[in-house]
Amino acid sequence: MPDAIGFIGSGNIASAVVEGLVTAPRPAPRILLSPRNAARSAALAARFETVVVSEDNQAVLDGSRTLFLSVRPQVAAEALHSLRFHVGHTIISLIPLPLSTLAPLVSPARRVLRVLLLPTCTQRLQAVPYWPETPEVQSLLERLGTPLPLREERELNVLWASTAIISAFYALLETGSEWSTGHGVVPATATDYTATMAHVLARVALSGGTDRFARLAAEAATPGGLNEQVVGMLRAGDACADVREALDAVLTRISPPQRT
Repeated sequence: MPDAIGFIGSGNIASAVVEGLVTAPRPAPRILLSPRNAARSAALAARFETVVVSEDNQAVLDGSRTLFLSVRPQVAAEALHSLRFHVGHTIISLIPLPLSTLAPLVSPARRVLRVLLLPTCTQRLQAVPYWPETPEVQSLLERLGTPLPLREERELNVLWASTAIISAFYALLETGSEWSTGHGVVPATATDYTATMAHVLARVALSGGTDRFARLAAEAATPGGLNEQVVGMLRAGDACADVREALDAVLTRISPPQRT
């Protein structure tokens, strides 16, 4: 089979994965793109000389050994059911669908795995959780971050659900920045300060034990201090409980139904 890497779907995450693969150290792989999002695919092909737009999705399959699937879960069955997969294909799904749902759609391909990637994979700074453990894709995933094989699919579902706090994270930063602006700080100054504060706090949290978040929160909440006041008010208002409830709802949404 050809050794190109194919992409079915060319949304934000797929585009970021293409960029991450191509710009990583070592020679860039040859990549075949779906023509569905014509403008985005053409832009990627124009930026990177090893990226080519195929005439249709079947041509992507026929020209690739490894395939990234990055379509919306609602249309996955429709997008994949008419395609002819090969037993030698390696399927890397970026779709929040259980393997039990996905595997029949890509049969007779036997090597099928799910990978959790974010658009920030272009910077190769984060872990790349995946399941099941598949040594054959290790070097490929290293082009996107630090591969993190998981023990079971449920772990992947939980981590996938946890990414639903990303928008809330930015919304929290926006709230702090807009609050500063409302009290007279120049908007650019408020935005830059809030962003750099978030950046350095995240860097501090990169190392430590599994209790690091609780420890850092406690260290910041000096008795009688400003942080203790704010976190105390948020907890009294059940803000943390609301986050857990929202994440539980997301996990239920993306997990396979429980058998009775």
